[in-house]
Amino acid sequence: MPENKPAEHAVNPSTFSDYVGKFDELKTVFDNLPDGIIAILDKDINIATANRAFAEMLKIPLEKIVGKKTIHIFEKRIPGLIEVLKESLKTRRGIRNYTIESVSPDGAIHSYLVSIVIIEEIEDSEVGMLLILHDVSEVTRLRKIALQVDRYGEMVGKSEKMKNIFALIESIKEFNTSVLLIGETGTGKELIARAIHQASHRKDKAFVPVNCSALPANLIESELFGHVKGAFTGANSNRPGRFKLADGGTLFLDEVGTLNLDTQVKLLRFLEEKIIDPLGSSKRIPVDVRIISASNRSLPELVKEGKFREDLYYRLKVLQIDLPPLRERAEDIPLLAGHFIKRLNRYYNKNIIGVSPTAKEIMLRYAWPGNIRELENAIEHAFITTGGALLEIKDFPTEIRHSDHSGAPPPPTGIDLRGEEETIKRALLSARGNRDHAAGILGIHRTTLWRKMREFRIHEDFGKSID
Repeated sequence: MPENKPAEHAVNPSTFSDYVGKFDELKTVFDNLPDGIIAILDKDINIATANRAFAEMLKIPLEKIVGKKTIHIFEKRIPGLIEVLKESLKTRRGIRNYTIESVSPDGAIHSYLVSIVIIEEIEDSEVGMLLILHDVSEVTRLRKIALQVDRYGEMVGKSEKMKNIFALIESIKEFNTSVLLIGETGTGKELIARAIHQASHRKDKAFVPVNCSALPANLIESELFGHVKGAFTGANSNRPGRFKLADGGTLFLDEVGTLNLDTQVKLLRFLEEKIIDPLGSSKRIPVDVRIISASNRSLPELVKEGKFREDLYYRLKVLQIDLPPLRERAEDIPLLAGHFIKRLNRYYNKNIIGVSPTAKEIMLRYAWPGNIRELENAIEHAFITTGGALLEIKDFPTEIRHSDHSGAPPPPTGIDLRGEEETIKRALLSARGNRDHAAGILGIHRTTLWRKMREFRIHEDFGKSID
């Protein structure tokens, strides 16, 4: 049989032509897909037909692919693929997103996600498959670069969890998709949002942060969507609103879970239509804004309680990034401390060289219920009170100096509504996770504490492992 013709003896001729015909009928569709697709319809795994993307991936003209043996096409370009094809053909089982790396003749490293679909309708049990190649070389390259650095924008970290976040930001930077950041208070959600903005093509436009929990309920729609003169008492002039200020750039909605339901409806409408309606105006204004939102509360819990719209939740979390608390990335504490000391040296015109070994030991042991924000404030507190070149434990805030041998802070003196989440965590840490004891420290009922723990995504065993 000539090499440039498919092996038709392995299948019913009408079945073979049927499937090649089906593929060719959809050629326009297949040729516009970014993934490479080929059909293999005989036991000698010859290529029956292929799309344009496949030819471009391998840098071979399409007419030199169709009818050729796969071993001749892949042996030098993607050598590991032949064994995958043979195994799939032997077992009659498809595969999905199997990763293969190869080195091209010019020395470039390529990464592919390989999927194989078995065509069950082919009469001969030995034949019939579709091979799909998805080129992820650029994503893999960016991920490897991100995993080698200890800093991304203003973010600092060498832990695996942080480096995975750096890599994820690299992989999404060209997309305009909505991003939801989930993490405890003080974990650096705004820094992540700014890093996403700075890595994107919107970096030359405005980054507009909005703390939703700090805006008065009666003014929040005006602040977000703007108003025209006379829209309500006190509206003495037109106001553009945060969406308009962020046009072309990024709007960061921090603590999005505190928005009232009416505002949630307008936010959902914007996400669907990319149009805003200023208060008091009949004119609808198109706005090009990427939405990044953040919450320290459990949005699914708020959805369950009827406080947050489920459809909005899913529109905001097209991509979700979970930020780890500082207690889960202790290896980053010395790095972060050094970063803050370097910055404060410039600000206060000092020459602090670091943290003493004793202070470092306590810092690594301390539970940091306020996360990075608490660490930064503690370093600045020590910076101001120290009289030497090293920050000593005596220079740090009371709760760190008086934390016990396991890193638990002393109990708080009641609920602080401005830092409710952190206060609850301090009480649970002091009580070693005993909710009755923690509720007593806070002066609230046990069921109220349990409800607050669910709202702030505090695990039911929080504090129990401190010993």
